[in-house]
Amino acid sequence: MATPKNRDIFLQSPPMSTNNATIYGGTYLGPAYHITGSVLRLRALPRFGYQHDITELFTSNPDEQASYATGLIVLFVFILLFFLLWTSLLLILKCMGPGNAGFLSGHPFVIPDRAEDDQQLYKRPLRVRLAFLSSCIILMIFSLLFVTMGLTNVDNTATSMSASLRQLGDLVGQAEVIAQKLEEVGNSAIAIRDSAVEELGNFCPANPNLDAYAGVNAMEIAGRAKNDLTTLANFIRDGLSILRTNLNRVEVWSGRADDVVLEWNLWGWQFKLLSAGLFILPAFLMMGVGLVMLDLDIKCYQKTLTYVFMPLFCVVTVTSYVVCALVLPVSAVMADTCIGGGQAYGGPDDTVLTIFRNLRGDDTSILFLLIAYYTQRCNSIYYPFGQVTKYLDDLDGAIDSTNTVIDVVQNNLDLLLDQCGRSYDSVVSLMKDVNISLRTLRNSADQTLNLVQCRNINELYVNTVHDATCTYSVEALAWIFGTSLVISVCGLIIIMFRAAYYPEEYLELSKSWITAPASTITTPSRTGSGDSDDVFAVQRSGLELKGSPERHDRNQNPSLWPPRKGPRYVTDPNEHTEAVEL
Repeated sequence: MATPKNRDIFLQSPPMSTNNATIYGGTYLGPAYHITGSVLRLRALPRFGYQHDITELFTSNPDEQASYATGLIVLFVFILLFFLLWTSLLLILKCMGPGNAGFLSGHPFVIPDRAEDDQQLYKRPLRVRLAFLSSCIILMIFSLLFVTMGLTNVDNTATSMSASLRQLGDLVGQAEVIAQKLEEVGNSAIAIRDSAVEELGNFCPANPNLDAYAGVNAMEIAGRAKNDLTTLANFIRDGLSILRTNLNRVEVWSGRADDVVLEWNLWGWQFKLLSAGLFILPAFLMMGVGLVMLDLDIKCYQKTLTYVFMPLFCVVTVTSYVVCALVLPVSAVMADTCIGGGQAYGGPDDTVLTIFRNLRGDDTSILFLLIAYYTQRCNSIYYPFGQVTKYLDDLDGAIDSTNTVIDVVQNNLDLLLDQCGRSYDSVVSLMKDVNISLRTLRNSADQTLNLVQCRNINELYVNTVHDATCTYSVEALAWIFGTSLVISVCGLIIIMFRAAYYPEEYLELSKSWITAPASTITTPSRTGSGDSDDVFAVQRSGLELKGSPERHDRNQNPSLWPPRKGPRYVTDPNEHTEAVEL
């Protein structure tokens, strides 16, 4: 895959700016993003030949856009289809019944007489129960990891995002205070400036050639001060308008982001219920298997497992693999965002700048400089406030001009009174007022630029993107996907082996079975589950079989049979028992 064009990889050692603009906050090198193992593992998810580079979504090439989106859809469909096929298989086995699917249909194990059990089917229940218990234990372990590693990292993400939004709110609040002060002082300065410009325009009405006559550059100084104040008025008016507009945009964006963070609460009642089900339901199922292994046949508990806990567990398992399928493409998108585009893995900083370049082309506007400066580790070649610094230089020039006018008037007052025929008290007073306002504006401008210095904004960006988005959230998604995958697989195994919490049913092939009419017993064969055809022949004739492997005990002492506890034999074709199904 070719590396997309228009990509800026951040420099490890940002060069100093080539212009003469002062960089507020000094030269600061922001921290680099280190790609985590979770990002690399999620990036390695198969896309079945489709595009991996998320920046291609933001190009004008529809084929590349479709390729990336198709890869995510195929990833989602693949994992969901796997679980749906498994679920369909369980339903088919249930419909096939014990005659064709054996215990996999959910019916109890049917064990033939040991003397005729050439496949040693009597060992199968123990093996299945061990697999059942192992799946329950693994499921409970990964349920714990789902909460401690998955949902905890989601909470860390929300905490980091909230901290970033609070920090942004503080910056916006300070900016609004400065903007209010700038507006008040600026409007006052503009009003004073208008009077000062009028006075300077009529500086010496009686002798317009005062400079040539007296050898004093009073008229030139007054004209320069007039121009400086006019330029400054435009800067104040336009700058305040832009500042107000951007502050309003930031407030709206931060408010929406705050709402999203508040709603992004995976530890709500839904996930609490899911987590509780992943712990409690397997525990009840394990208890049922334990009772059977202790030869305790408690019918009411088995029916509770069959008709209450197992259906609930099925719902929890289906929810788990739906969550797994939904999280998978989201995890892939996050990993692609955080690793960077193309072959050069520049991290999320590269992704942000590349997407902007793909959308805007070779744009070098103030917006591009702002994005590049704050995301590319405060690289000074992107310093966006060089033009603002020029206006500040104009402001300094206006301050110097007013000071010069005051000095010229005060030092040449007698000459001016003699040659110009007017009083200069109002000029000096206005120049002093303008000078005070200009100095106040200069201080406010310095405060504003210090507020948006790269350290402040870059730390906000790092906390939001590097930490919250590309560390905590990716870790959370990786753990949620991995644990839900294991939970789903173990859950389906538990459902498939649900016969483990039923006691075995034993079959004794006595003389009564042989002499009774049994047209269903045909040529010997074996089913897919391995149970004998003799067993299924009896079952197809409508009989339920329950018994005990201790056949010789019954033969020696018939009065002890059937036992009060545990399984029993079925020796008469006319005996019927209640069927137990899921």
